Formats: sequence, C-alpha cells, structure tokens
Amino acid sequence: MAASTHLNCPQGAFGLQRYPRRSQEPLQAWCSADILLLETAQQATGDALVVNDDHGALAVPLGAAAVWTDSALAAESIGHNSALNKVKPPNLLWSTALPPSNVERVFMRIPKLLPYFEYQLAQLASVLPAGTPLYCTGMDKHLSPQTAVIMEKQFGVVERHKGQRKARLFSAILPGSAQYSPEPFRGYHCDQIGSDLVGLPNVFSREKLDAGSRFLLENLQHLEPVSVAADLACGNGLLGLAALHLKQAKHVLFADESAMAIASARQNAKALSTPAENTEFHHGDGLLNVTQKFDLVLCNPPFHLGHTVDDFAGRRLLQQAAQSLQPGGTLLLVANRHLEYAATLKRTFRRVEKLAQNNKFVIWRALHG
Repeated sequence: MAASTHLNCPQGAFGLQRYPRRSQEPLQAWCSADILLLETAQQATGDALVVNDDHGALAVPLGAAAVWTDSALAAESIGHNSALNKVKPPNLLWSTALPPSNVERVFMRIPKLLPYFEYQLAQLASVLPAGTPLYCTGMDKHLSPQTAVIMEKQFGVVERHKGQRKARLFSAILPGSAQYSPEPFRGYHCDQIGSDLVGLPNVFSREKLDAGSRFLLENLQHLEPVSVAADLACGNGLLGLAALHLKQAKHVLFADESAMAIASARQNAKALSTPAENTEFHHGDGLLNVTQKFDLVLCNPPFHLGHTVDDFAGRRLLQQAAQSLQPGGTLLLVANRHLEYAATLKRTFRRVEKLAQNNKFVIWRALHG
C-alpha cells in the first residue's frame, strides 16, 4: 500500500513526494520529527535556515530562505516539491560551504552520523549571530544518548523538550562563536594503495577501510585493465583511486550524491598526486545525466535510505551502471550476502556471475550488452 503524499501541518496542506520516486512508494516524505519542528516553528518568526531536510517537508511549509544539505538527492526532492506546491525554492548551500549568516532561526533534522552533527553545530555557531535560536529534532529510535551532550559542548545550555509521537525536540541559543571546531578530515592508512585516505564528517567509513571495499580490492586484479572507469557511490574515492594505482583503469569518474564524498575524493586524488587529466568528479544522482560511457563501473552501494534498511538505492545504481556502460562493459559490485541483487542483475545485464564470496559479501561481475 502506497504511503500518503498529503501533509497537513500548522502551516497548511502540502503535497510531498519522495525522490527518487517508485511505484507504490511505501515511505512518506516526512515523519513525526518533521511535524514537531513545524509545530515549533509557529512560535518563531523570521527568515529560516533548514538543515538536513530530505524531501522538503520543512523547507516547503516554512518557506525557508535557505537549505543547508550534503545530498544531491535531497536538493532534487526539495526543488521538485517546491514546484509541486508552487512555492519559491529556497537558496541551496552544500555542506562543504559555510551556512548563511543572514537568517533569524534554524530548524535542523539531526543527521545519522554524530561527527557530522558536531561539525554542523560548530559551523552554525561560527557564522550565525549570538541569540539565534536553533531547534533540532530526531526520532527517538534514531537518537544517540549523546545528542544533548554534543550540543552542550558547543552551546552550554540546551533544553530537552518532552517527547511527542516518538520524536524529540532540543533547542539552544547560538552563542555567536564556536566553542570548539572538530577537525573536518579524518582518515586511515590503506595498504592496498600504500597511502593515507581521508574523509569529511558525512562520508561513509571515513576512519577505517570498509570490509566490503577491502574484499572488492582483493579481487580487482582479476579484471582486464580498461581505459575509462567509474567509481559509483565513491565515498572517499577508494575504489577508483585503487583502480588508477593498480593500473586497472587509465581514467576514472568519481560519482556520489554526497557533496562531502566528492570533496573527499578530490582531496585524496590530489594527495596521491593523481594527474588531473585522469580524474573527473560528479556530484549528483549517481550516473544519471552523465553522458560518458564506461568500460568498467565499480560500486559498493548503500543499502539504507536514511535510517531505513532498503536496497532500492542500490538497485537504482545498478540500472544506472547498465545504462552508462559501453557494450561489453563490466559492472563489479560488492554487496552484503543478504541483499537480493541477483534478480535485478540478471534482468539488467547480459551475463552475471559471482566473482567471489565470503561469509559476509558477494562480488558480482555483470557484463552489459
């Protein structure tokens, strides 16, 4: 049964659709934490900055002046829902830039990764005037016991409000300067390429080599070297940089929907003295709207939509890979064994085989055309 797309809130009635859309979408474009922020917004006036809005559930009803986000998918969704509801789209700022300083109130969905939360709080405190109110919400089942503690380190006094509908609100007054600034880049040494790799706070597995990526790297040498490859959902750029380092590819496009992932991949390519002519970077919805064709696509796809375990994002990336490969091109995919990608791969690609597997992961090799 499809989820409702009609949001009724204190600001009015709105139609909100998730992006990317799918038939009979089972998930709403908002949750109780969004409703709690919208109810709180009735008691505050002035231009609003919205932080970490996934689908416009905050930005559209509030008529936000600006949205600060890491996600190209969220940006697409907010733009679509602004047009759907015939409201002016907010000014969009990526997570890799400072938030705007000319807003009068801030409404924030608490992000999944706590280092990213810390980083965002410090950035907000460093640019916004003293006295600016900040309201943060999250669903109880997703909130860390450290949420308020992290806020208190930056703001001193944080009010914990009574929970409602399995969501909770925290509020604070910005002090006008950051009490501390977390180091933006952290990383690890990668033996496979003989170098350190770093990542910004919202990048997956930024402080250790992901086990799935490690397994894929161990099997990368089984492929014939190619001319042009793509590192799809690239994160810090590990797979694409390894392909260049191991001479499995001459040129790599790094693609991710996270602004911080693309910035991290750029930083790592630069640190490895990778020639600029051997790399490209694409911040967007995977390989959608990329016209270039590839001999090889490397992918360690996400299997969550936010906090929800859902392989829809991964299956979309497989379809994008198929559309972006040259005839005879190869997709090399690493995935958890419990994810049912086999049927999607066999529908989409000419030939599919398990290149390797262990007790946790499967590496699929799929040939196109």
